[in-house]
Amino acid sequence: MRYLKYLFLIVVAVAAILLAIANRGPVTLSALPEGVTVPGAEGLPTSVTLPVYLAVFLSVFLGVVIGLVLEMLRETDHRKAERRFKREAERLDRENKRLTAKAGEEDDDILGLTKG
Repeated sequence: MRYLKYLFLIVVAVAAILLAIANRGPVTLSALPEGVTVPGAEGLPTSVTLPVYLAVFLSVFLGVVIGLVLEMLRETDHRKAERRFKREAERLDRENKRLTAKAGEEDDDILGLTKG
């Protein structure tokens, strides 16, 4: 299974390298539509020119990061419940050990009374 994972990663890496080699042309990414200005930000650049493959890789990377953050936020309730259940299980385990020890003491006392 581990080898299949590595093989898949190698195939994806080769495909990404081929995509990068085939798409080296420049593309301009603009933050604002043409003609729209932000008051007080006239000197700041609103566009950048990148190779196409870099724009694609950055958008995929940004999508993965956003997905991971959203998934982490979605799982917070599950993690809280897991911690609560773990504490409850530990408490019940301690109580079980205490009651088992207490039951063992009573058995010894009862046996002692019946023998004497």
